[in-house]
Amino acid sequence: MSKVSSPAVVVFAQDALVPDVALQFRLRNGGSGSAGSSAYIQATRALAAWGRGQGHAALVHALVHLGWTSTSGARKTVASSSSAAWKAVAEAGDILTIGEDAAEATARVVTALAEAGAPAELLDTVWATFTA
Repeated sequence: MSKVSSPAVVVFAQDALVPDVALQFRLRNGGSGSAGSSAYIQATRALAAWGRGQGHAALVHALVHLGWTSTSGARKTVASSSSAAWKAVAEAGDILTIGEDAAEATARVVTALAEAGAPAELLDTVWATFTA
């Protein structure tokens, strides 16, 4: 019997999207190889499989790209890169805008994934990693 996930409900306060409060660079959640980092990687891989099957791969690529942003410094805003994730986002069109606030973009992409029916437990893991 396969497990059916209910759509995620992402709750966030727009006013909470301030530096050092809402979203943080994901490796602050214990660093590479930690339990938090491993959970994030497993969740994004599972989301990628879901996204390919549901036609939402570009949103998952956007989330992966945003996983390397920060709430301060040079990575506070969305920037292009040479990564495969960014190339998939750029090809999809208007999911992310270069120069937009990374925290707001992350909240918007997670919300869009939730509205598209992404598995709640995966989004919860990713969201917890961003907000750790």
